[in-house]
Amino acid sequence: MERRLTAGAGLLTRIMLGLALALLAGGLVLGVGQNGETWKALALAVPVLTAGWKGLPPLCRWLERMGAVRIWLGLTLLCLAVKGAWVFLVRVTPSGDYATFWGYANALARQPVLEGGRYMALFPHIFGYSSFLSWFIRLLGPGELLAQMLNVVLTAVSGSFLFLLGRRWWGLLAGISAYLLWIACPSQTIYNSLVLSEPLYTTLMLGALVLLTAGEGRRPILRGVAAGLVLRWFNGVRPIAAVVIIALLIWRLVLKPEEWLLGESRRYWLGLLAALLAVYAVTGPLWQAHLTRRIGEEPSTTLGYSVLVGFNQDSGGAWNQEDSDLLFSLSDAPGATAQQAQEGALEAAKDRITSGKVALLPLLRDKLRAFLDSDHACVGYVGSVVRHTKLFALACNGFYYAAMVLAGGALVRLWRNRERSAVVLLPLYVLGLTCAQMLVEVAGRYHYSLIPVLLLLGQAALFPPAPAETKIFQKNRESS
Repeated sequence: MERRLTAGAGLLTRIMLGLALALLAGGLVLGVGQNGETWKALALAVPVLTAGWKGLPPLCRWLERMGAVRIWLGLTLLCLAVKGAWVFLVRVTPSGDYATFWGYANALARQPVLEGGRYMALFPHIFGYSSFLSWFIRLLGPGELLAQMLNVVLTAVSGSFLFLLGRRWWGLLAGISAYLLWIACPSQTIYNSLVLSEPLYTTLMLGALVLLTAGEGRRPILRGVAAGLVLRWFNGVRPIAAVVIIALLIWRLVLKPEEWLLGESRRYWLGLLAALLAVYAVTGPLWQAHLTRRIGEEPSTTLGYSVLVGFNQDSGGAWNQEDSDLLFSLSDAPGATAQQAQEGALEAAKDRITSGKVALLPLLRDKLRAFLDSDHACVGYVGSVVRHTKLFALACNGFYYAAMVLAGGALVRLWRNRERSAVVLLPLYVLGLTCAQMLVEVAGRYHYSLIPVLLLLGQAALFPPAPAETKIFQKNRESS
């Protein structure tokens, strides 16, 4: 029975890895086929890949002599210096969504109950990041670079998680490499100048992966509880925690089923999953109640507007004035609640989908292009304060395409090695997040959390597995 389970799971894993590879290839083709600038970016990706392939391994081996703790500390200081220098030099006045985050954060810092909280009731994920930012405004005051410096700190924390995960799966060299690439990522550096939730929820996502892949040892209940709390917070900042939870369940129940026949493994994962799901379920109503108290009205639990926008053929599934006006007309109706407005938008979305006027395949192609095709959206947000925007866009796209190709090479290696370890959570997240974006409103910056996943996944192409070091590391963690 175990042999049959293993064979079936191996086949399903290969299919999943093949789909992830096809997705990255499709995104790359859709991206570089747009215009001459994207072709230039692809050309730039070649020397970037070559430099990474040839230069990173010897550089990491040279750094390895310092020891893991000293390397991590040095990389963290380098990260803080590089990202901090950028936010000091490039100061952007918040506007649009970023001004909304900053305005609500200041209001939450001053007011026990928010005045005029309808907008946040319609889009409750805004509360997650705004409330986080408000803690620091109360503590430190609304300084000009407060949000940006928090972005820098979160970048260092997420880089540390990449270091830990890379070391855990492929050895110390991979951990060093992943952190270095995260420090070098141009778009991530640029986004730090903005007031946005991406650095926070990406850090939470990586933190959940650290907790969930710590190795089968002691304290499964404690790890499950911690992971459930982190994922609930993640969902409060960006409602996509289900992507991580579904990926985890697919891995444990479908792609690694034979381990359920082993008593010790079964007890560990039953305890962890039960604790995670229970905590995540119980904290949902608690989060809603807390949000209601702070904003003064019941927040919506329906994603009607996002689905409506996601199936707008004319806008390619992106934000548009027509759907925005519809939502706010529903919200402004006498006696209407935020939930009723979102439900009305959902009904409009159903009518749109069933009207026969939506060409689904062309729409999905356009949405996939908007989501994965390039990584220079950040440049537009800082274009008013930086020169040479074309060069910045070229750097962002060149690095991004190199990361996609490197991750594609890693998927090929994992496919050949019939890999079914926790590493497969990375392509599962890529697939899951992309599928989710195909159903709702899409924007280029929403792939922010995919970039560290691609960089981490790419380590499988740069470095062979290091089972001995990994086992020693996990044993040390379990004994600590």
